[in-house]
Amino acid sequence: MDSVAPGSLEGGDLIAETGEVGGQNRWTDFDRAHHDATLPESPVDGSTDQAGFGWALDTVCSVELRVTATSRDGAGVARAEDGRVVFVEGALPGESVTAEVVRIDKRWSRARVVTVLEPSPDRVPVPCAHQLEGCGGCDLLHVTPDAQLTMKTAMAIDQLARAGVEVPDPTMRRLVGDQGRTTIRAAVHDGRAGYRSRGSHDVVVPDECDAVDPLAEELLVDGRYPGSGRVLIRVGNRTGDRMVVVERDTFDVSVPDDVVVVSEAQLKKGRRAWIHEEIDGRRLRVSANAFFQNRPAGCDALVDEVRSMIEGAPEGHLVDAYAGVGLFSATVGRNRPVIAIERGRDSVADARINLTAREARIVKADVERWRPSPAPVVVADPAREGLGKRAVKTLLRADPSVLVLVSCDPSSFGRDAALLLDAGLHVDRWTVLDMFPGTSHVETVARFTR
Repeated sequence: MDSVAPGSLEGGDLIAETGEVGGQNRWTDFDRAHHDATLPESPVDGSTDQAGFGWALDTVCSVELRVTATSRDGAGVARAEDGRVVFVEGALPGESVTAEVVRIDKRWSRARVVTVLEPSPDRVPVPCAHQLEGCGGCDLLHVTPDAQLTMKTAMAIDQLARAGVEVPDPTMRRLVGDQGRTTIRAAVHDGRAGYRSRGSHDVVVPDECDAVDPLAEELLVDGRYPGSGRVLIRVGNRTGDRMVVVERDTFDVSVPDDVVVVSEAQLKKGRRAWIHEEIDGRRLRVSANAFFQNRPAGCDALVDEVRSMIEGAPEGHLVDAYAGVGLFSATVGRNRPVIAIERGRDSVADARINLTAREARIVKADVERWRPSPAPVVVADPAREGLGKRAVKTLLRADPSVLVLVSCDPSSFGRDAALLLDAGLHVDRWTVLDMFPGTSHVETVARFTR
């Protein structure tokens, strides 16, 4: 996976439960929502420039730095006099900043901007007061939207280069009509939902949040969840459906009457709860613990990209690997027989409902354990850890003419692209999609052909 700033927004969810992603909060299939907490290895542009102000990390806690590059988690990169890399949260290339060192390691350190001495032209005022209070929700609000997309594209290109993969120039795409995230996982403090502070277990309770869908914002800001330490909020932007999953008892939960309320314990005992969302003219059921992309506008863009990339492929089956609730099977696979492979119990149950009217065979299994049959088209949308050798080997046994890889992690994307190229495929087209504006997370969609 890529590096994730503590408490940052990620690919599948709005993470607020722990100071680091992938910590204590587990929601079954939501583990596919791409969790990790490793730190970046180097600047995105590969710079080894040691420019900066002379100082040693072992002797000071507040320093002036010259930022020369961007790391793959969106932090600025500077260097100490002793050559140690410093990742500076909230800093941009070309800036001089005063920063507070918050973590020291043998080869790198982590710091946070205190004062911007020389700002980048790509810097904008942070529009959210809660981030200034320490909210860990959005880590790139200080960057212009165009610069965010350029930065994320550079991250993806850098990881491909590190993997030795040569590709054509990508298409860069932003979302149209986005209204924010429709799934939130929040911490609860004194009955109120909020986000973990950066690098901390403290909870910032917002009185508004522009990062989420208005239907979800009401439940985040005005809902009351006494007795629970966390809450999942999931809404259907285009259907109006709403649901909350609380950690403990549901009795004292205070939300509007239209909201389905269920507890984690009830789900474990077999109770089913879901919402519906509409994508590409299809009404899809999405259960509480099923994986589903977090923005309808993002789903629209993904469907559009994948459909375009498989256009003209030979007739025959489409393999939808890591199918989730059947997003691609129900949309881009409309005119093909489909084999949908998914291991998550709740996602499989949803897919069976969502694909009832389709010529679809649903395989409940890990992709690596699937017994391949010939298919000219494969679409794979794995979790943040990517495909890996075994899954690549399995999918290629289907002998596809076109393989479309959807990835939410530039690092695993680079590795998987190298594996596919070693197997005789090449990238003839790819898109960098800003699915998660305001954060350092990015989605890529690439077409591999023989």
